[in-house]
Amino acid sequence: MPIIKYDFLPDIFFDSKVKKLKTIYRPYVLVKLGNKSKWSKNFIKSLVDSGADYNVFPSSFADEIGINCAKGELQKITGVGGLSIDTYMHFVKIKVGNKEFETVVQFGENIQTPLLGREGFFNYFDYAKFNVKRRFLEIKY
Repeated sequence: MPIIKYDFLPDIFFDSKVKKLKTIYRPYVLVKLGNKSKWSKNFIKSLVDSGADYNVFPSSFADEIGINCAKGELQKITGVGGLSIDTYMHFVKIKVGNKEFETVVQFGENIQTPLLGREGFFNYFDYAKFNVKRRFLEIKY
């Protein structure tokens, strides 16, 4: 079975406690989203998030693949800090490496970072291994 390896990518942010720019390395993968025969034009840098229950993407990606976001089933999701956000659930295709599968994605206007969660992403693979010390992610399918 194939194994895909991704190096963690750096994100730079301002740490207000120490008033400095800092770098944190995160497990991003490049995916494409599809709806019927229409696919996203570019790969989408998506955070593999073991703390996320579901796949969540900005609504602009639904528009790009011809989905009317508001026609999906309304779902309220709660993130860190208890903030509740309206999202709309749709079935789409996801392509990562040579693997393609149909799954559920929740699209929302106020979503900034595409997230790949346990239900809808992790469950399509034999395993996902995070090596934080060496800064890489392995996904086996």
